[in-house]
Amino acid sequence: MIAFPRAGGIFRHLWKAIAVLFALVILNIVYLQYQLRQSNNAPLTISRPPASEVPIPRKIWQIFFAPATARTLDKTNLYATRWVSMAPGYTYTMVSDLEASNFIDENFKSRPEIASTYHALKNPALKSDFTRYLLLLSRGGIYSDADTKPIVPLEEWVAPEKRSDVRLVIAPEYDESQDSHPKDWMHPVQFCQWTIAAAPGHPILERMVNRTIAALHWVAKQQGVTLDKADITDFNVLNSTGPVAWTEVVLESLKEMDPKIKGFSDFYHVDAPRYYGDVAVLPLESFRADWMDEYGLSWRKPRRALVRHYFKGAWRQIPLD
Repeated sequence: MIAFPRAGGIFRHLWKAIAVLFALVILNIVYLQYQLRQSNNAPLTISRPPASEVPIPRKIWQIFFAPATARTLDKTNLYATRWVSMAPGYTYTMVSDLEASNFIDENFKSRPEIASTYHALKNPALKSDFTRYLLLLSRGGIYSDADTKPIVPLEEWVAPEKRSDVRLVIAPEYDESQDSHPKDWMHPVQFCQWTIAAAPGHPILERMVNRTIAALHWVAKQQGVTLDKADITDFNVLNSTGPVAWTEVVLESLKEMDPKIKGFSDFYHVDAPRYYGDVAVLPLESFRADWMDEYGLSWRKPRRALVRHYFKGAWRQIPLD
């Protein structure tokens, strides 16, 4: 008697073969999309307006402060080469703690309270936050955290017809109308401060610096100590130098620029660049790209993600989980 294989076994093998074939097709599509993205992102052929016509200088700033007691970034994993390759003609500077200290001493002599506040800080997150605002206020350019990677050339971040007018580029990092509600988000919309582009002297940055100084010294005063002795919590970081404080300063400033803005809900569903005076507010996904954005998967809804953030830094004293 001839034994025939069971139909169920045949179908199982057939489905496995189909699944493998489907996976290979998907991988091939991803690879082809990635190659196309890389070729489209090649920065060598980009048309560049003269520096005199662009208020935001062609400078890239990143910060590396190694905290003494926390998990730190491995410099070999940073993306400096990617930033440089995506921005031909830009200067690139990675700022250390010592370099930041010297920079602040040298460039803010007319405001001694800035240097004295900075030197009193022990928390590396506070120092890093404060430093980014001061670098941009003094020199301008693009600041982005060391664990970020650009996926679009920097010259393409702002539309060519807007380049001569824009002096600050920001984007939301959280929108409660689209995102779940993690513990950090104290407002319905929160603006990102891990990537900011600015012209030197922008008043929103100056307002943020003033807010930072006042908030930090208020914390110390509440504890009855000087700032160098203050116990700075994660909540204090978020509300003095971090994204909560930055968001409140940005919203307050934008409301002054455009009286039609009433509150956070006016920034729900930012799906295309918006312009308020000299400020460009980019779409929600701009500075929070994911791997699908990086590899350019074309079947997603239209997105204009510019920067991917890997969240490799650890600034918290108390983990969220």
